[in-house]
Amino acid sequence: MARANDPTSPKALFRSIPRAFDDLPIWAQLNITYKCNLDCAYCSEYDNSKDHVPTADLYQRIDKIKSLGSLHTDLIGGEPLLHPDLIPLMKHVVGHNMTTGMTTNGFLLTEDKLKELMDAGMGRIQMSVDSLKPKDGIPKSLKTLRKKIEMVSRHPIWFRVNTVICDETIDEVEEVAKTCWDLGVAINFSVVHDHGRLKKMPNTPRYLERVQWLKNQKQMGKPISTPFYLIDYYEKALNDKPMEWTCQAGNKCFYVSAEGNFQFCYHVPSRRKLVDVTREEIAGYRGKKGCEENCGVDCVIHTSLPFSNRTEVMKVEVKRLAGQLLPVLRG
Repeated sequence: MARANDPTSPKALFRSIPRAFDDLPIWAQLNITYKCNLDCAYCSEYDNSKDHVPTADLYQRIDKIKSLGSLHTDLIGGEPLLHPDLIPLMKHVVGHNMTTGMTTNGFLLTEDKLKELMDAGMGRIQMSVDSLKPKDGIPKSLKTLRKKIEMVSRHPIWFRVNTVICDETIDEVEEVAKTCWDLGVAINFSVVHDHGRLKKMPNTPRYLERVQWLKNQKQMGKPISTPFYLIDYYEKALNDKPMEWTCQAGNKCFYVSAEGNFQFCYHVPSRRKLVDVTREEIAGYRGKKGCEENCGVDCVIHTSLPFSNRTEVMKVEVKRLAGQLLPVLRG
């Protein structure tokens, strides 16, 4: 069954071809609420003392994101499912001929809500799972979310599970991944960071073991959405050999805070209001930001490397693809 409004569909990818040559954004993240129903120890992206962003303000920000040329707008939080007007917001994004999606902890997701969101135009959903069983500070476990994962996997939508590799989860990420694969669900890995910076860890060799395992499993064809070039980035950073690259945030992607600020990402503050940003200004954000070394913001790195390290990325991906095809051709 075709996946409705899929931002990775042939139609959507064809529409994105000009972004390889122009100075306009591919995607934006729009924070619609700081509120969250969970309290994850490693998360700094929620604040229950603050209210939801007013819907009228969000409509105006979606309009502005479209005017800046974005092709996709993710609605994020906090927990986006808490916002009372999530459905109208999804419809407003799609009404501007943009694709949309969200990252959720999944606890509040129901069959009816999922269908309602898909009917509103949602084409992408990411759910976070960090351990096998819930622990103090790590409530997003496979035990608590398995039924939610099974539910979403039955629907025609681009769906993946995200797992953060950190000290508390390092012994369990492999089992989480294997279970997701058994359910036919792709998984994305990210290495824990502290306010956007990869941390120096005493047990770095164990992190490298997990990253190497991830690479090997992807080479074997397991459904891992983390690209090889991002895995290589993590390997080099953890080996104290950080990759030379140029962040494309502010140009190919950007973040809009709950206060309406235009930011390169959540972890780089800005006093610039989204409403004042122009296409000409965005075109000037292709250069170094000064925060590239030890960056751990995987979505920004994922987007940036194909633009700033194009030749290197192509070499890595072609090499890995050849490694996957060779056994097939020999057989």
